Amino acid sequence: MKCRAQVLVGPGEFELRDIDVRAPGPGEVRLRVLACGICGSDKFLAQVSPPGTILGHELVGEVESCGPDVGGWRPGDRAVPIGEHLGMAAAESQGGYCEAVVVRASSCVRIPERLPSLHAVIAEPLANGLHFVRRGRFQRGQRVAILGAGQIGLSVLYWVRRWGAARVVVSEPVARRAQLASELGADVVLDPGACPDVAGAIADALGGSPELVFEAVGRGDVMEAAIQMAAPGGVVVLAGITLEEISIRPLALCLKENDLVFPIGTNADEVAEVIEVLARGEFPVDRFVSHRIDLSQVPDVLKELGKPSDQVKVVIDYAERLREGKSG
Repeated sequence: MKCRAQVLVGPGEFELRDIDVRAPGPGEVRLRVLACGICGSDKFLAQVSPPGTILGHELVGEVESCGPDVGGWRPGDRAVPIGEHLGMAAAESQGGYCEAVVVRASSCVRIPERLPSLHAVIAEPLANGLHFVRRGRFQRGQRVAILGAGQIGLSVLYWVRRWGAARVVVSEPVARRAQLASELGADVVLDPGACPDVAGAIADALGGSPELVFEAVGRGDVMEAAIQMAAPGGVVVLAGITLEEISIRPLALCLKENDLVFPIGTNADEVAEVIEVLARGEFPVDRFVSHRIDLSQVPDVLKELGKPSDQVKVVIDYAERLREGKSG
């Protein structure tokens, strides 16, 4: 099958090519990609992955064909594939920056008919937030600080609010993201650029230092600030991604007996849990998905990631192109 793909050709450099996507082997299915989210980690993966990598791990696909020994799946079924280094840093890796992918059937989480594909595409990033909150050992009634209201921060905000945080303060300089944080239930949203003492402002708004802090910016200085602001006995979750080095003073952590958590990704059970939440219409997908783009626009979007902007979740929308029969 011939498909378009954004192929990594050098650090941060892509080339839009027509490639052959092989037939599925035993236990595999070939998915027509309907939509794929752009993850903040893709910016860093594009710097460290070998040429030939096809990124994109936040995808929704429709089963186009099944290999031998595949049971329970048939053409037309839709799925979110999870794991197996999908769209990650390996030359043989083929992710959702291509119009079709071959994955193991066992890695696929089924999408119910009532859930639109352009809603299901956020299942993986929203499940990341769920995973990060669980890794932070969240407890009902805690004071929570979230630094950054991009897709990670907003996903975390949704879960801590849903599960009964006492108060939640979000730090975010971009007006559109700040507004969405308020709509998702933040008690206070601060502009860090307008606060000479961000940690003090957060503590004042929470009624005490945060017991659980999520760094969701992916910047070394913000990670260091997150570590410093946590209350004694608190947990700091470094959910952002960066290639920077950060400075940690073990004594400061020891004196407060803080825990530092470095989470990554999610799993199929959490994705299935999120799909049910989405299918019941309990998450405002249309506000979370801020931009829909064509595959050709991916390199430009990746260059803008990490800069202050109104982007929340950018999604490659293949669905219209596939309906028109222009692929394969």
